Amino acid sequence: MYRVIVDKNIVKKAKKHLKPAQRKKLAEFIDTLKTNPYPKPPYDLKPVKGEKTEKTNTYRFRIGDYRVFYTVYWDEKVIVVTDLKPRETAYKR
Repeated sequence: MYRVIVDKNIVKKAKKHLKPAQRKKLAEFIDTLKTNPYPKPPYDLKPVKGEKTEKTNTYRFRIGDYRVFYTVYWDEKVIVVTDLKPRETAYKR
């Protein structure tokens, strides 16, 4: 089992920007992360390029026009959901 930590700003952004069905999908996804850090079907997941180290991996999850980013800390069995951004700004550095 993994411990999932969700940044409080994610909750605010989800309430503000996501439709109820999308918020439900996000909640189900976060619940799934507790047992599987990379639940590839039925979710649209991809690793974020340039964000991989020996001890962590960062992934993005697509919900409509928004992207949810999370980092898996393999040794500690911790997953941190770090950001929710619109697709237009999600990949800009």
